[in-house]
Amino acid sequence: RAKEALSWADQKRFAVPNPMPCGDFCGVSINWHVATDFAGGWSARLTLFNWGDADMQEWFTAVVMDKAYAGFEQAYSFNATAVGNSTIFIKGREGFNFLLRETNMSGVDYPVPGKLQSVFSFTKKTTPGIDVLAGDGFPSKVFFNGDECAMPLRIPSQGAKTNRGVVITMLLCLLASALLLLL
Repeated sequence: RAKEALSWADQKRFAVPNPMPCGDFCGVSINWHVATDFAGGWSARLTLFNWGDADMQEWFTAVVMDKAYAGFEQAYSFNATAVGNSTIFIKGREGFNFLLRETNMSGVDYPVPGKLQSVFSFTKKTTPGIDVLAGDGFPSKVFFNGDECAMPLRIPSQGAKTNRGVVITMLLCLLASALLLLL
Protein backbone atom coordinates (compact mmCIF):
# COMPACT_ATOMS: atom_id res chain seq x y z
CA ARG A 1 0.00 0.00 0.00
CA ALA A 2 2.96 2.34 0.39
CA LYS A 3 3.28 2.67 -3.38
CA GLU A 4 -0.42 3.52 -3.72
CA ALA A 5 -0.22 6.03 -0.86
CA LEU A 6 2.74 7.79 -2.49
CA SER A 7 0.98 7.87 -5.85
CA TRP A 8 -2.25 9.23 -4.33
CA ALA A 9 -0.36 11.93 -2.41
CA ASP A 10 1.42 12.95 -5.61
CA GLN A 11 -1.83 13.11 -7.60
CA LYS A 12 -3.58 15.19 -4.93
CA ARG A 13 -0.47 17.31 -4.27
CA PHE A 14 -0.49 16.31 -0.60
CA ALA A 15 2.57 15.98 1.60
CA VAL A 16 3.56 12.42 2.45
CA PRO A 17 2.95 11.60 6.13
CA ASN A 18 5.80 10.56 8.37
CA PRO A 19 5.45 7.83 9.53
CA MET A 20 3.85 6.38 6.42
CA PRO A 21 0.54 4.52 6.76
CA CYS A 22 1.21 0.97 7.86
CA GLY A 23 1.69 -1.82 5.35
CA ASP A 24 -0.74 -4.56 4.43
CA PHE A 25 0.12 -6.57 7.53
CA CYS A 26 -1.28 -3.82 9.77
CA GLY A 27 -4.82 -4.79 10.64
CA VAL A 28 -5.86 -2.09 13.09
CA SER A 29 -7.26 1.35 12.39
CA ILE A 30 -8.04 3.91 15.08
CA ASN A 31 -10.64 6.65 14.72
CA TRP A 32 -10.91 9.70 16.99
CA HIS A 33 -14.12 11.71 16.69
CA VAL A 34 -15.01 14.83 18.66
CA ALA A 35 -18.53 14.03 19.85
CA THR A 36 -19.50 17.15 21.83
CA ASP A 37 -18.06 20.61 22.43
CA PHE A 38 -19.74 22.88 24.96
CA ALA A 39 -18.78 25.73 27.29
CA GLY A 40 -17.65 23.56 30.21
CA GLY A 41 -16.04 20.67 28.40
CA TRP A 42 -16.07 18.30 25.48
CA SER A 43 -16.01 14.61 24.62
CA ALA A 44 -14.45 12.41 21.98
CA ARG A 45 -15.01 8.83 20.85
CA LEU A 46 -12.06 6.49 20.26
CA THR A 47 -12.89 3.50 18.05
CA LEU A 48 -10.55 0.59 17.36
CA PHE A 49 -11.17 -1.52 14.23
CA ASN A 50 -9.40 -4.87 13.84
CA TRP A 51 -9.17 -5.71 10.13
CA GLY A 52 -6.67 -8.50 10.80
CA ASP A 53 -7.20 -12.24 10.94
CA ALA A 54 -6.28 -12.68 14.62
CA ASP A 55 -8.11 -11.68 17.80
CA MET A 56 -6.26 -9.31 20.15
CA GLN A 57 -6.82 -10.00 23.81
CA GLU A 58 -4.16 -7.82 25.40
CA TRP A 59 -3.94 -4.59 23.44
CA PHE A 60 -2.98 -1.10 24.55
CA THR A 61 -2.82 2.32 23.01
CA ALA A 62 -1.52 5.72 23.99
CA VAL A 63 -2.58 9.13 22.74
CA VAL A 64 -0.54 12.31 23.08
CA MET A 65 -2.85 15.27 23.69
CA ASP A 66 -0.61 18.34 23.56
CA LYS A 67 -3.21 21.00 24.39
CA ALA A 68 -6.05 18.97 25.93
CA TYR A 69 -4.10 16.71 28.31
CA ALA A 70 -4.71 18.83 31.43
CA GLY A 71 -8.46 18.60 30.87
CA PHE A 72 -8.69 14.80 30.64
CA GLU A 73 -11.28 13.42 33.07
CA GLN A 74 -12.12 9.81 32.20
CA ALA A 75 -12.86 7.14 29.63
CA TYR A 76 -16.06 5.18 30.02
CA SER A 77 -15.47 1.76 28.40
CA PHE A 78 -11.66 1.59 28.54
CA ASN A 79 -9.16 1.98 31.36
CA ALA A 80 -7.43 5.28 30.65
CA THR A 81 -4.78 6.93 32.79
CA ALA A 82 -3.01 10.26 32.38
CA VAL A 83 0.62 9.18 32.75
CA GLY A 84 2.44 12.48 32.18
CA ASN A 85 4.21 14.04 29.21
CA SER A 86 0.77 14.84 27.68
CA THR A 87 0.14 11.09 27.25
CA ILE A 88 -3.00 9.12 28.08
CA PHE A 89 -2.41 5.35 28.34
CA ILE A 90 -5.42 3.22 27.35
CA LYS A 91 -6.27 -0.47 27.57
CA GLY A 92 -9.44 -2.51 27.70
CA ARG A 93 -11.32 -3.04 30.93
CA GLU A 94 -11.58 -6.60 32.15
CA GLY A 95 -14.21 -8.30 30.03
CA PHE A 96 -13.99 -5.54 27.43
CA ASN A 97 -10.43 -6.03 26.27
CA PHE A 98 -10.93 -8.63 23.55
CA LEU A 99 -10.66 -6.99 20.12
CA LEU A 100 -12.12 -9.57 17.74
CA ARG A 101 -10.71 -10.17 14.27
CA GLU A 102 -12.43 -9.36 10.99
CA THR A 103 -15.32 -11.76 10.42
CA ASN A 104 -18.30 -12.41 8.21
CA MET A 105 -20.54 -13.66 11.02
CA SER A 106 -23.51 -11.56 9.97
CA GLY A 107 -23.76 -13.39 6.65
CA VAL A 108 -23.22 -10.29 4.53
CA ASP A 109 -21.04 -10.37 1.42
CA TYR A 110 -18.33 -8.18 2.90
CA PRO A 111 -16.03 -8.63 5.89
CA VAL A 112 -16.80 -6.75 9.10
CA PRO A 113 -13.95 -5.66 11.40
CA GLY A 114 -13.89 -6.32 15.11
CA LYS A 115 -14.68 -3.08 16.94
CA LEU A 116 -14.28 -1.57 20.40
CA GLN A 117 -15.00 2.01 21.37
CA SER A 118 -15.13 4.33 24.34
CA VAL A 119 -16.10 7.91 25.03
CA PHE A 120 -13.53 10.19 26.66
CA SER A 121 -14.56 13.28 28.62
CA PHE A 122 -12.51 16.45 29.04
CA THR A 123 -13.09 19.61 31.05
CA LYS A 124 -12.24 23.12 29.87
CA LYS A 125 -11.65 24.41 33.42
CA THR A 126 -7.97 23.48 33.28
CA THR A 127 -7.52 24.30 29.58
CA PRO A 128 -8.91 27.82 29.06
CA GLY A 129 -8.87 28.99 25.47
CA ILE A 130 -8.76 25.49 24.01
CA ASP A 131 -10.19 25.35 20.47
CA VAL A 132 -11.34 21.75 20.26
CA LEU A 133 -12.59 21.73 16.67
CA ALA A 134 -9.63 23.66 15.29
CA GLY A 135 -7.33 20.80 16.28
CA ASP A 136 -6.68 21.14 20.01
CA GLY A 137 -9.09 18.24 20.65
CA PHE A 138 -7.20 15.78 18.45
CA PRO A 139 -4.16 13.69 19.41
CA SER A 140 -0.80 14.76 18.02
CA LYS A 141 0.50 11.17 18.24
CA VAL A 142 -1.14 7.77 18.63
CA PHE A 143 0.55 4.47 19.51
CA PHE A 144 -0.99 1.00 19.29
CA ASN A 145 0.76 -1.92 21.00
CA GLY A 146 3.94 0.16 21.04
CA ASP A 147 3.98 1.15 17.35
CA GLU A 148 3.44 4.76 16.31
CA CYS A 149 0.43 5.20 14.04
CA ALA A 150 0.26 7.43 10.98
CA MET A 151 -1.77 10.59 11.56
CA PRO A 152 -3.77 12.66 9.08
CA LEU A 153 -2.09 15.86 8.01
CA ARG A 154 -5.34 17.84 8.17
CA ILE A 155 -7.95 18.01 10.91
CA PRO A 156 -11.34 16.69 9.75
CA SER A 157 -13.91 19.43 9.27
CA GLN A 158 -17.64 19.78 9.65
CA GLY A 159 -17.89 20.63 5.95
CA ALA A 160 -20.78 18.24 5.34
CA LYS A 161 -23.10 20.12 7.68
CA THR A 162 -25.58 22.44 6.01
CA ASN A 163 -25.78 26.08 6.91
CA ARG A 164 -29.35 26.89 7.96
CA GLY A 165 -28.97 30.55 6.99
CA VAL A 166 -28.16 29.65 3.39
CA VAL A 167 -31.06 27.20 3.17
CA ILE A 168 -33.54 29.70 4.64
CA THR A 169 -32.33 32.46 2.30
CA MET A 170 -32.73 30.18 -0.72
CA LEU A 171 -36.23 29.17 0.36
CA LEU A 172 -37.24 32.82 0.84
CA CYS A 173 -35.91 33.71 -2.62
CA LEU A 174 -37.80 30.79 -4.13
CA LEU A 175 -40.99 31.84 -2.34
CA ALA A 176 -40.58 35.47 -3.47
CA SER A 177 -40.01 34.34 -7.07
CA ALA A 178 -43.13 32.17 -6.96
CA LEU A 179 -45.19 35.09 -5.62
CA LEU A 180 -43.90 37.39 -8.38
CA LEU A 181 -44.85 34.83 -11.02
CA LEU A 182 -48.37 34.57 -9.59
CA LEU A 183 -48.87 38.35 -9.65
